[in-house]
Amino acid sequence: MIFTVVVTVGFYSHITYRMLIDQTKNQLLLQLDKAIGILEGGTLDDLEPSDLTFRYKNHEFNAHFYVVNASGFIVAASNDDFLGKAPDLRVNKEHGMGTIQGNKIMYVSQEMEGYTVVLYTPEKLLKRMFHEAIRLVLASIAVSSLILYVIGFLLVWKITRPIVKLKEVVNRYDPYRGDLKVSQVGATEIDELMHTLQSMSSRIRNHHENQIDFLQTVSHELRTPLMSIQGYANAIKDQVVSQEKGLSIITEESYRLIRMVDRLLELTRLENPDCPQKDQVIDLNEMVSQASDLLSTNAAEHGVQIIWTEREAKIIVPAEQLFELLINLLQNAIRYASAVVRVSFETNKGEWFLAVEDDGNGVPPELQDRIFDRYFKGEAGQTGLGLSICRRIAESIQAELRYERSELGGARFVVAKGKSSF
Repeated sequence: MIFTVVVTVGFYSHITYRMLIDQTKNQLLLQLDKAIGILEGGTLDDLEPSDLTFRYKNHEFNAHFYVVNASGFIVAASNDDFLGKAPDLRVNKEHGMGTIQGNKIMYVSQEMEGYTVVLYTPEKLLKRMFHEAIRLVLASIAVSSLILYVIGFLLVWKITRPIVKLKEVVNRYDPYRGDLKVSQVGATEIDELMHTLQSMSSRIRNHHENQIDFLQTVSHELRTPLMSIQGYANAIKDQVVSQEKGLSIITEESYRLIRMVDRLLELTRLENPDCPQKDQVIDLNEMVSQASDLLSTNAAEHGVQIIWTEREAKIIVPAEQLFELLINLLQNAIRYASAVVRVSFETNKGEWFLAVEDDGNGVPPELQDRIFDRYFKGEAGQTGLGLSICRRIAESIQAELRYERSELGGARFVVAKGKSSF
């Protein structure tokens, strides 16, 4: 603001001074014409200072003058001390700046028959007018600056007051105490910011509650096999159960514990945005064939056959993630199928789908909204993390995973990418 004022005053000062000089020169030229007219119609004695007046705003001034004859001496002047003397001013052009008796002046001149007429005004007169104009400008700037300062202070206070209030509320925010409570202030941008922060606090609280639920569930799920291991280890020690039976249960619970930890680590890895997977060109037919061979023993133990229609279907996706998703869906289908698990897939101009369905009993309608939740286990479920991991994988490859009722009578899980209706 100070820089702006300084530049404005400097610029205005220069412009004002130039305007004063131009206006004074024009006034002197007008009075010079008037003086020439008086001399041409009369004598030198007819020329008086009171006849040569000019105005600047509300001020009136008399122009000073002198007349020089052909011999170079002053024969008429507004100052009688100049009479009979050679002029101090050297007139080299019709108008300009000069010095008379040590005082700077602005002059205009014109030659007439036998004479040279010179009109002038002291520079101090210009400076006085200039200082009056500058004082007026400075007063105007001072008043304007004061008004702007008051307005700016009120505006800044109005803006910062809700921000300070919001800062205090945010500093006191604790997810244990619920959502962020901030009242509206009527300023659109600040209200939008408050609304955004309230929405963010709600998401933080929900995430915090989900984390607590997750830790409690994990603790419970991990505690169960650990207690079994500890119980049977003590039972073997106290010879309450046979060593063979106890070690068998301990081994089974250990495998269950390892599977659960592996699932948790996998879920954590998928939720880490710093671990992206590279896209690769894969053939869905080959992937389904490999997954079927890998799970053939498991399927045979359950008396289930994995079927699909062979066709060429190449897509570009992170291969490892999609293969893991397919394995999880097949394992889930094998556990619930009666005799058949069917895999289907199709591509269409860069869009694709992959579906796994079984001929089991399907998911009851009242449970269909919960099947992708962490630790939700069906009747034959193991860790309760399989479908949750599948959905997270689908999200990481920008695809959709959904549940449908299968034509075979059981469940149908479809992972699709694109807007086509498959």
